[in-house]
Amino acid sequence: MQVVHINRLGINSIEFDMESMEIPLSPGEEKSFEIVIINYGSPTHVHISVTDTLRHNITILEDNPYVTHEDYVPVVVRIPFDGKKIYQGDMFITVSHGARKSSFSMVLGQPLTSSGARPIEVDDSLSAPNKVYVKKKKSAGTWKEQLPDVHLDVLKSNYSNYETVISKATIFLSGLLLLVLFIYTVSNAFSYIESSVLGFYFSVVISIIFTVFCVYLLMKFPIFK
Repeated sequence: MQVVHINRLGINSIEFDMESMEIPLSPGEEKSFEIVIINYGSPTHVHISVTDTLRHNITILEDNPYVTHEDYVPVVVRIPFDGKKIYQGDMFITVSHGARKSSFSMVLGQPLTSSGARPIEVDDSLSAPNKVYVKKKKSAGTWKEQLPDVHLDVLKSNYSNYETVISKATIFLSGLLLLVLFIYTVSNAFSYIESSVLGFYFSVVISIIFTVFCVYLLMKFPIFK
């Protein structure tokens, strides 16, 4: 679509939105478009014409419109089957009965410049092969390499812990054995002094000694600390 401005810059001035139009057409094809005429001044007749090179290819349905403010003029363009591939010429706009005349160029048919394929830029790095990352397998190694590393200090600490537990258990068993021997001895002594008068007092003293001895064991043995 072409837009024509009349009387915008001054009396009888003519302006075009496009200085040239290219309409792609194939042999035997027909298209239509509109010319919009905008009048910024007093109403006037506008005459539309084309050069002889486009006379048989362009049909203006209203070549002399009376434009008060804005008007649309349909135009039909065509190329015959046996015609040329390209037709070039000008379309003229005339105002005030020939007082002012101006034109824009038109090209019908295939474009003048062939639209060749646009090359695609490819980065050189794309041609390089991709890096393949191979995960190295861990070697089986000897049985010594597969064993976990154990620090010497850890072994010493574990050994000292075991030794402490054994020593405490030995002391406990020794104390228990002494306690059994003491009870056995006291029971035998009771059998000898049971008939005497001092038997009752002797039993009290033995009970006190036995109680003190048990308390001593509870306080001194490391196993109870």
